[in-house]
Amino acid sequence: MARINKDIFASVFFIFFSITMFFASNSIIKLTVSRIGADFAPKLVAVGIFILGIFYLITSIKKQKQMNNLADTKTSEKESSTEEKKKISPLSVLLTVGLLVLYVVLMPTIGFLITTAVYLFFQMYLLAAKVERKIPLFVIISVVTSVTVYYLFKSVFYLMLPAGILG
Repeated sequence: MARINKDIFASVFFIFFSITMFFASNSIIKLTVSRIGADFAPKLVAVGIFILGIFYLITSIKKQKQMNNLADTKTSEKESSTEEKKKISPLSVLLTVGLLVLYVVLMPTIGFLITTAVYLFFQMYLLAAKVERKIPLFVIISVVTSVTVYYLFKSVFYLMLPAGILG
């Protein structure tokens, strides 16, 4: 029950944070004449945080209603106790940091497309449970995501990403 209340408070915090961030980004000085200026990325992130905060709030409220309905049964006690026992492995945290460092170091030489696809694949493989590791799916998601982000930044936002060995 305490976990659900923390989730509700966290979601409300993120909603207010995103609203503050959105309005604070209006004070960023535009140095270009294009429609996309320096304030675009912070506003985009703020909208994303706001949307995710709303989803998080709705999910937390639904969980609280379920917990209230099932408070008297033993099954809900077993589910909450197993949920609290799940811990993040320190090794996976270290491997994630290592992957991020490699990603940043290798991007200028190898390039955005290849580095991002490889990073995403290994990150998904690392974070997925052993039973849920689906290598072909991870490869498809990694490649499609890399190409989509590259196209979006290059063709829509007119921003350059490191080309690396692809030239």
